[in-house]
Amino acid sequence: MINFTYQNPTQIVFGKDQINALETLMRPYQKKTVLLVYGRQSIKDLGVYDHIVKTFNKLQITLVEEANVRPNPSMQSVLSGREKCIANKVDFVLAAGGGSVLDAAKAIAFAATMEKDDVWRVFLRETDAEKALPIGTILTLAATGSEANGNTVITNDDTEEKRSVAYPFLFPAFSIIDPAYTLSVNKHYTIAGSVDVIMHVFEQYFSPTDRTETSDYMALGVVKSVIENTERILQGDDEYQTRANISWAATLGLNWLLQAGKIGDWATHRLSYPITQRFGITHGFALSAIFPAWMETALAHNPEVMTKRLAFLGRELFGEDDAPRVIDHVRNLFARLGAPTTLQEAGCDLDEGTMDYFVQNALALGPVGTVIEIEETKARELFNRAR
Repeated sequence: MINFTYQNPTQIVFGKDQINALETLMRPYQKKTVLLVYGRQSIKDLGVYDHIVKTFNKLQITLVEEANVRPNPSMQSVLSGREKCIANKVDFVLAAGGGSVLDAAKAIAFAATMEKDDVWRVFLRETDAEKALPIGTILTLAATGSEANGNTVITNDDTEEKRSVAYPFLFPAFSIIDPAYTLSVNKHYTIAGSVDVIMHVFEQYFSPTDRTETSDYMALGVVKSVIENTERILQGDDEYQTRANISWAATLGLNWLLQAGKIGDWATHRLSYPITQRFGITHGFALSAIFPAWMETALAHNPEVMTKRLAFLGRELFGEDDAPRVIDHVRNLFARLGAPTTLQEAGCDLDEGTMDYFVQNALALGPVGTVIEIEETKARELFNRAR
């Protein structure tokens, strides 16, 4: 293990009907105007919207809305929300929805404190955000873990780029997680969300850091729970407790506890960004389409680390420690859950022009990964394996 400092300032309020705590959670902030960020119809169908309006009326808080945030949120929503924050003197941002809504809200929260032209420069790492409006979240989808971290991922349609940043001041002050809301999520997004959780854990599990057994056992325990409970849903056992376990796993999957004391990899996420941007593929499915190829590429170029990592994972999840066969087991797991395991299955036709775009876009900020450093040659090798 390596030295680390771990702190997570987000207050998690978890369970059925916990939206009733919103009034208590908001009172200490004594805010006057709140920007509510949400997607399309789901928070209204679930009754979340009406509860927020009722609560804010009671607290005499003015509500401003930034609606219609799409999956893989766009800079358009971020800049629109920024303008509303400035025009209405917003002093708090509340996100109600899934990870994309939360990502948009975080970007809006820091965008509101800076010049418009600098916002995308933050995502290009050409300048830094220095502060943000305080943020609260009400979660309706288990996937990204955005409810308990400072990460945000935004797509710029004008430049065909998807970029991420993370800051400590983007951790939500509080997050309400009611797993009952996720019962309404359809099969496509439920499976994609579970794969996303698994991949967040794998990105932290696969590491060049030695002797991280405590984190590793914790990580694979979270993966086991996601697999077990997702399979329950596929078998028709879709009830509150099943969704509750997946919801908590999603939060644990990316609140950075599992990466404490080690270096994560995160190459698969960076390589997946141009796939979702160009083809509109759901984030979790873009990850499952290329992760088996990442494992094969990493095993070929760093067998010392990967043989040990795959063997440990294989024994815990599949009762198998032969590295190539463990990769097959992971591929078969994704397929069994209904996720694509190749780019073709995901609906991505990888011609040479698309390959060039993927490589150039994914590596725009330099090589990615820590188990192996993926530069242009290895990126092309990986995408070809994933084809």
